[in-house]
Amino acid sequence: MDVRELTHGQKYEAYEGRFDSLMLALAALFLVIWSFDSLDASFSPGIDAALRIARIAIWIIFGIDLVARIVLAKNSWRFILKHPLDVLAVVIPPLRPLKILTVFTTGTRMVTRAGLVKSGQAVVASAALLIWVGAVAEFNYENDAAGAVIVHFKDALWWSVTTITTVGDGNFYPVTLGGRIVASGLMFSGIALLGVVTASVAAWFVRLTSVESEGKVLEAERRQATDERRIAARMDALEAKIDRLLDREEGPQR
Repeated sequence: MDVRELTHGQKYEAYEGRFDSLMLALAALFLVIWSFDSLDASFSPGIDAALRIARIAIWIIFGIDLVARIVLAKNSWRFILKHPLDVLAVVIPPLRPLKILTVFTTGTRMVTRAGLVKSGQAVVASAALLIWVGAVAEFNYENDAAGAVIVHFKDALWWSVTTITTVGDGNFYPVTLGGRIVASGLMFSGIALLGVVTASVAAWFVRLTSVESEGKVLEAERRQATDERRIAARMDALEAKIDRLLDREEGPQR
């Protein structure tokens, strides 16, 4: 079929199928580069320059990908409203790490649909990624801020764990605006993940109950079928006996 004959929806789906895996790989690479940069890893000037160029190049690719998706979408404005994180991650450079979450969501949906991971594994992987991204982002905002209490990455990691689980730790808290925005995002994400986990557990119980009920029904049907066979066999035996008795009584009369 000619590409020009495809509808916007078909073009968008074709684009997703072709480039989602690439965007997922770039997002993972960007996460590694961004983590090294935020944690002040010591590299030679040449490596630092290469990482900076790679980070900028990936961000440009993200921008091109966003423009392509907006153009191919059936309704461009609706796409923008439904994907605010994609737009903010490209338009506002400090929010680039948000792209990691949006692309990871796409990748998780891809591998789950393909049967490579189960929904429970996807939830665990999402939680682990959110914890890491939240810790790196929080450390990036807080470590040099005046009056900050999150000055070590291990503290940021622990803070991220307690925040996403909605438990909280009064000893560690953000003092910067960026850190508080990250904290708000983690809190809402933690609530959402808790809802997903609760729904998954409830679905598991329903499925388990359904399986047990189906097993009981099948067992009852098997027992009923066995009883019916036994009754039929006894009836056949009785009929045979009756036939033999009749034959004996008719014999002398002849």
